[in-house]
Amino acid sequence: VRRAAIQALASNFKDDPDTCSFLKDRATADNHKYVRRAAIQALASNFKDDPDTCSFLKDRATADNEGNVRGAAIEALASNFKDDPDTRSFFKDRATADNDEYGRFAAIQALASNFKDDPDTRSFFKDRATADNEGNVRGAAIQALAKHFRNQPELFEIYYNCAINEPFEHKQDYETNPRRIALEIIIKQYPQHPQTLPLLRDKAENDPDKEVRKFAQQKLAEFEK
Repeated sequence: VRRAAIQALASNFKDDPDTCSFLKDRATADNHKYVRRAAIQALASNFKDDPDTCSFLKDRATADNEGNVRGAAIEALASNFKDDPDTRSFFKDRATADNDEYGRFAAIQALASNFKDDPDTRSFFKDRATADNEGNVRGAAIQALAKHFRNQPELFEIYYNCAINEPFEHKQDYETNPRRIALEIIIKQYPQHPQTLPLLRDKAENDPDKEVRKFAQQKLAEFEK
């Protein structure tokens, strides 16, 4: 109910001088993470021109005690303050230093959306694709590499190593195995590579994840038509 009230208030009373301060209060003081998240989103959508909003979101992206809320603040910064001179370094810090996978995941996506042309971004994603301790974050970094640095031969080894050695195991049904992500990238971007077909055959038989095996079997059938 509080979340719905915040959304209605932001939509209908954004010109009220008290609305901005009320949203900031709810974004920090409410005891439910989804209410704080909704307040952050409403604040970013309706008060991005307020001179304090950017710094407030940075504070929430580091100080809130829930990774889900910190991630929402990072997403809000990426959508509304990509031209702020400090956001790139801020996202890189959050992508490594946040102690929750959701916060790091959001920071990886923020970098990919806004700073793919930065000369350091590719090497940063390569590091995160192997060094992060959560499979979902490693998978996000691999997806970012594949989307923004397509068909680059030197990246094949990263995808291949992920498809073979990634230790991911499902904790939630909605999670996508990074081994499947890497395998799909290899099939799409490196179909003629000499290691692609042997890898696909191996994954179809031996991957410990039945969903990855099923995916590999389907793609192998298409390859061998």
